[in-house]
Amino acid sequence: MISLKHKCIFIEVPKTGSTSVRNIIGLSPKPHLDIIEYRDIMQHHFPLHFRGYSYINKIYNIVTPSFLKAKIGEELFNSFFKFGFVRNPWSRTVSLYLRNEAIQMKNKFTFEEFVNWIQNSSDTCIHSSTKKNQLDWFTDENGDILVDYIGRFEKINKSWNYIANKLSINHNLPHINSNDFISRRHYTEYYNSTTKDIINKKFITDINYFKYEFES
Repeated sequence: MISLKHKCIFIEVPKTGSTSVRNIIGLSPKPHLDIIEYRDIMQHHFPLHFRGYSYINKIYNIVTPSFLKAKIGEELFNSFFKFGFVRNPWSRTVSLYLRNEAIQMKNKFTFEEFVNWIQNSSDTCIHSSTKKNQLDWFTDENGDILVDYIGRFEKINKSWNYIANKLSINHNLPHINSNDFISRRHYTEYYNSTTKDIINKKFITDINYFKYEFES
């Protein structure tokens, strides 16, 4: 999502609190004029007007900072505050398995089967990408980080307070689209030693870069 009003670019990694953030920034059933939304964009063209600069572009569903930088230009790209969130891969895998929106897997696979099946960071999205890691959403082809801030889902309120201060937004973050497992079972209860190790191997890049541990 690009917000012209708040001069920000929000990189939406699935199941990291994206719906809650979009709700605050300005998503509605009828998109605001200052919002360029990149969901289902393959059927739409969106104009970008900023300081006299007019740009028409077909922005695809899977958008990375490097894609936007190349399309809108470095000067304009650098003028926006760019941010997103990541999540503990073991917790995120459970949330992807239990999600009630997009592609639902809990009625197709056992959790063990799902852990063996999942390969990429958005495999349960309707428009999935080939990005294996969450980190891939924020880097260019050289692996350099192109965003200004990466928040943690585990500390989402603290992260949001930092972002809201940067964007001069005076709204608390609502909790939208939470899976009901949060109030019933801790994500660690879904794992045995085998499935725990599978996720560790599949998403070791995120685990090492963001210094995640199984129960963190």
